Amino acid sequence: MDLVGAVKRTFVIVLTGLVNISVVHAQWSLLSPGKREAPAGQNRYAMLVLANPVPGLEQEFNDWYTNTHMGDLVQLPGWMGAQRFRIVSSLNPRPTREGYRHGYLIVWDQEAADYAVPQRLMTEAIAGGKSRRGAGFDYIGGMGGGGTFQVIGPRITRADGKRPFMPEVADAKTPRPDRYLVMDFANPAAGKETEFDGAMNQRIKDVLALPGWMAAQRYRLAPSPAGRGGRPNKPQFLTMWETEARDVNELQARLNEASKAGRVKEVQIDESTWEFTFWKPITPYITKEDFAR
Repeated sequence: MDLVGAVKRTFVIVLTGLVNISVVHAQWSLLSPGKREAPAGQNRYAMLVLANPVPGLEQEFNDWYTNTHMGDLVQLPGWMGAQRFRIVSSLNPRPTREGYRHGYLIVWDQEAADYAVPQRLMTEAIAGGKSRRGAGFDYIGGMGGGGTFQVIGPRITRADGKRPFMPEVADAKTPRPDRYLVMDFANPAAGKETEFDGAMNQRIKDVLALPGWMAAQRYRLAPSPAGRGGRPNKPQFLTMWETEARDVNELQARLNEASKAGRVKEVQIDESTWEFTFWKPITPYITKEDFAR
């Protein structure tokens, strides 16, 4: 393992003992770098799993998820990487009512000709014992939501070229802000399906002009013969926003103010399907290389 991989694994092990402390400031980078587009003949997917631990076994849940389960699946062909997150519940008021039934999220990064291929490999690995089950994972009552979403556009960064803030090397006093992943689910309003794509693309440009809103990528629930993706109990469209701030309420306030002032254009969505939640990374983005020796 190279030095970077060794350092990342060390932090993950240390973090396992800290994850239950509410004041942890996790400043990991968000997901993989670049445009996140699939090569020719392949599709890019994000498989989302929302979960809760068995009551009283949260430490065991996090230990297994971070130090066992991530590596068990990332080693499989087409499973490009993964990152874990914890829900941010300190927004006041919360933008939407939905999305708070689960405290943990993992984003599995996949490439394949069809989303069923990595799904099949996962099923076989679990059945064969290559992917080991965790004692703290609530398989009955704590798992739900998520689904497999297909990339429908490249990852877009700010037009002004600003990157996530890093203090100067000689600056020993300025902390960099925390980073948050925003999961923005919605279906188009009835009769507005045609206008939806264009309006969402414009909204991304508008929002990425705001302080702290750094990048975005759009997804759609992965198609299948039945017209539905894996675990299809989330709205059809998803935008993942990458943000940074000292407090998530600052980010939400900037978005609210810009929307009221008309600087962020409105998108006609079915409000009953809208979920808008902030998530804080609790692991780095892990790839196969982190488990190579």
